Amino acid sequence: MNGPADHTTTEVGLQSAKISTTKASDDARNSTRSEPLSPEAIADRLVPVDPRIAPDGTKVVFIAEPGGQKEKKMKRALWIGGGHEAARPLTAGVWDDRGPRWSPDGSRMLFVSDRLELDEEGSRLFLLSTAGGESLPLGELQGSLSEPSWSPDGRYVCVLREDPEPESLKARKKERDDAIVIEEDPRFTRLWAIDVATGRARCLTTGSREIRTYAWTPDGDALVFISTDMTGIDAQLGPGDLWEAPLMGGLPRHVARFRATGSSLLVVTTEGETKVVVKVDGQREAPSDSIWTVPLSGGVPRNLLPDLNGNVEEIGPFPGRSGSIVARVVERTHGRLYAVDVATGEMESISPPSLLERGSILHGVSLSSDGKRLAAIWSDATTPEEVFLGDVGGAVVPISSLGARFAGCLQTTEHVSWLSDDGTEIEGLLTYPLGYESGHRYPLIVEIHGGPSWQWEERVMLDWHDWAQMLASHGYAVLMPNPRGSTGYGNPFQKMLQDDVGGGESRDLISGALAMVERGIADRARLGIGGWGWGGYLTAWTITQTDIFAAAVMGAGLSNMISDHGQGDIPSANLLYYPGQPYDNMDAYWKSSPIRHVADVRTPTLILHGDEDARVHPAQGMEYFRALKILGVPVRFVRYPREKHGIRERAHQIDLMNRVVDWFDRYLKPLPAP
Repeated sequence: MNGPADHTTTEVGLQSAKISTTKASDDARNSTRSEPLSPEAIADRLVPVDPRIAPDGTKVVFIAEPGGQKEKKMKRALWIGGGHEAARPLTAGVWDDRGPRWSPDGSRMLFVSDRLELDEEGSRLFLLSTAGGESLPLGELQGSLSEPSWSPDGRYVCVLREDPEPESLKARKKERDDAIVIEEDPRFTRLWAIDVATGRARCLTTGSREIRTYAWTPDGDALVFISTDMTGIDAQLGPGDLWEAPLMGGLPRHVARFRATGSSLLVVTTEGETKVVVKVDGQREAPSDSIWTVPLSGGVPRNLLPDLNGNVEEIGPFPGRSGSIVARVVERTHGRLYAVDVATGEMESISPPSLLERGSILHGVSLSSDGKRLAAIWSDATTPEEVFLGDVGGAVVPISSLGARFAGCLQTTEHVSWLSDDGTEIEGLLTYPLGYESGHRYPLIVEIHGGPSWQWEERVMLDWHDWAQMLASHGYAVLMPNPRGSTGYGNPFQKMLQDDVGGGESRDLISGALAMVERGIADRARLGIGGWGWGGYLTAWTITQTDIFAAAVMGAGLSNMISDHGQGDIPSANLLYYPGQPYDNMDAYWKSSPIRHVADVRTPTLILHGDEDARVHPAQGMEYFRALKILGVPVRFVRYPREKHGIRERAHQIDLMNRVVDWFDRYLKPLPAP
């Protein structure tokens, strides 16, 4: 659909479309709750993240993170639980405590906190005895700190620190002489080592080198890290250099160069050889995130899992199992755990059986020092995220109950699939509305995930960004498709997006909505569409291609793919989907720009955007808003001060959720009978 919108071709072949689903009884589709979920309850819920199991496998420390930020700074607390002890707060929750890491002997907890009331971005490292007592700062190093880790022998701690703002610039700011020169004078992230006994800190990296991720060598005498020549997220999408640096000082040694930077790093000894393991994608040729390895002595990186029909979301060490690592892999809509042999690529499932039946194992998997016990976060459609503790591949039990208040309040979700207009099978998740009755048609919202290299997993959808449960509690059926280009389905499926931005994806969404109409769940006259980021882009694009949607919500969406390339902070991402830069391929970018066909839009559209969004500039929403307003299409544009690509502040989240519901109610709910 590259010319004017064709409002008839999207239904071709629908009668022969394959529609499959996992059946559930009508009783199972109904919750015990009779009133809608409140945005306040959603914004205030605590979510567990970053679980870290004790070396002996008996306890877990994790972060309890509020959905919305109530004050100027985020406040997060460390919690601890395990054994016969339910999870409880370990710190007070009046500071931003994060990054918990057990010492190798389990006697101390390392974490990052702003509890000393430093400057705007100021944090310090702290140590807390697991026997009790007050936390104490580790050394004097402060600033923007991330990724703390202990050396294998517990004598040192390493951490990443962004260069502080120069004192000269601070003085100029006071004089209001603070001109900004774009992409010059960057503040690099450095790797620092701290002697735990003395608190003395040393910077291990210098020069124009941005450290992206790092890991200790098994003997603790050195560290490996991946660097880029520039700061910013866009540089991370390009090549990254792998280095080895001695802990006690000396010039780093170049090991290898990766075509993409990667986001996780491990060093593993296997079959007498030390290898570096990185989670990275193969760009256009192999876009799925996979596990790549290279000898520490140097060489050419290779993809360990070239034929993986899934996406590697994270990797971690596997203590007690020589030559193996643990990987969380998303396969279609499920997150699963595998032991991966670094030499052969052989994968062995180690997911606890009770967590395989449904749902997804989420981020932050952690193993005990003997590799026999694990901690992980798990969720399904009607169970908010909780921390589980137990045996690798065996029985596990929840140790947290942060989502207990939502028990009986959430609606059932089923897997559905259909054939798109070209015969491609597309999978999605369908959440049933509150009070669902078979044979009755409901308004349906198609909610589109961001990315586009991402996927909907079978997990709870219960925050400002994931609207399924909120909308379902207001009487909507919600379809969450994984259109072509989504991760979790292997390289061939992801590559279907390349050089066809918006095209097949949009038809996958339209065919999915019509499949739910054919199945008897959705009302053809009451279809809505919406999403955030790339989901906002596909919303803006799809309503230029069809008029079947009666309402739309464009969250942080792109309207002009040419201008977006110059406005956003990740222009290199476009090179994964387009044949090159827009300046040499202007027609390709313009072809997939919603603003090109905006005169064909008839759908009332709500546009939402963070006012300081660097990922998708607010000008993208403004351009679409201005066009629709001039064309006489009902439109509203809401911008949230101080917010970036994600909406963090509690009041803004609540406002956003209320506006989403009100907009769909206005255009999709029938008027009461006179």
